[in-house]
Amino acid sequence: MSTERKYQVFISSTFTDLQEARQELLLSLLSMGMIPTGMELHPGGSDSQWGAIQQVISECDYYLVLVGGRYGSLSPIGLSYTHREFVYAATKGKPVLALLHDSPEFLSPDKREQTREGEVRFNDFRQLLQNKCMTRFWHAPADLGDVARKAMTQLVDKHPASGWVRATQGADSASQQEVVRLTQRIQELEREKEELTAGYRPPLETLARGTDTVALRYSCNVYIKGDCKVSNAQSTLTWDQIIACLAPQMLNEVPESVMRQALEEMLASRALTDVQLSMPKAHAVRNIVLETDSFSQVKVQLRALGMIRKCPRQPGQSQITWQLTPLGDQAMTQVLARRR
Repeated sequence: MSTERKYQVFISSTFTDLQEARQELLLSLLSMGMIPTGMELHPGGSDSQWGAIQQVISECDYYLVLVGGRYGSLSPIGLSYTHREFVYAATKGKPVLALLHDSPEFLSPDKREQTREGEVRFNDFRQLLQNKCMTRFWHAPADLGDVARKAMTQLVDKHPASGWVRATQGADSASQQEVVRLTQRIQELEREKEELTAGYRPPLETLARGTDTVALRYSCNVYIKGDCKVSNAQSTLTWDQIIACLAPQMLNEVPESVMRQALEEMLASRALTDVQLSMPKAHAVRNIVLETDSFSQVKVQLRALGMIRKCPRQPGQSQITWQLTPLGDQAMTQVLARRR
């Protein structure tokens, strides 16, 4: 008997101008046996819900962005919430489908950006989607059902995902018990590995730390006189600065996405100065994406210094989590505690 698999699809869009279009899209995905989610998480654009939104995107199989004629309200980092969600989905490697209105310039004024700056942001985002992901076009909400069915079928064929399977279809009781046993054994082996790794760390005097510096590389959108271009940059930081950035976030177990976000937010505060070294006319920098090699370098170095540890995976947990060690807690206190 074949296993019925359902795919979870995160839908991202602006809110007030696309309610009818989203409803058509929702019905289309439901008719395909898919699980749409994410559309109503932040209708007002609340940054306080960003962590929950990241979690839902991470758990989804596919990411779908619906675009009409508006860029949307801006988040604290200067991108619209829709644009910010797309960037996060792309960094997580989610297959992306963009459904773009074919003639946004002919939409009614209340469904278009009202300022020149808004138009520039909207056109930049629309062009980015056309360059970076599978794109399909729609004209009226009634078109979306057929457009979405054909496009999602192609996306699933091109990027197969694990999806969701009803528990009763998965395995019998004996095999479930075996899964539990193996999961527990994996956790034991991971703990043993962590203890052995701790015993073979190189002497601290041979490792970069404290006021020693490291260059973190990242990509970003650079704005020059209204034009936007993607550029690469780097920022030189001390290991103390990195500890000050990451350690408060890691008092409890956190996924790597939280660590990466903390570093990217720190880089965002320095990015314009970094970029202006090579592009003096740059006036704004957005969409900071830390390079994977630089992020890995930070993890390896802090682990070698004994300041963070990799946590055993819990049953059903797919993502890797990290936590501050007592030595890392001590380093955080030395760097951040106020002195009289």
